Amino acid sequence: MLSNPIQIAEAINHPKFHQGDEVILAEGPHKYMRGIFVSLKEDVEWASVREANGAINSHPVEWMSSYRGPSSYNTFSGRSDKERGSQCVNSVRS
Repeated sequence: MLSNPIQIAEAINHPKFHQGDEVILAEGPHKYMRGIFVSLKEDVEWASVREANGAINSHPVEWMSSYRGPSSYNTFSGRSDKERGSQCVNSVRS
């Protein structure tokens, strides 16, 4: 649990995900599970996610990544293309 008030305020005021965002778990025992972000929990390191079966369960935010289609399964822990640098390769060749 975050104990630094500044980190807590930052997580609340500038959340990584917003209600309705499609997310995928990029780590943990439920890796590759897709869902819809519902909200942060009281412990802002955790969030509620509506899973495909309709159940709402809690998962660590640090395990989540934005879901952008099948290629999202290899998200490098949610880092952006810029952060991944040259690791992103266009697989379509003429």
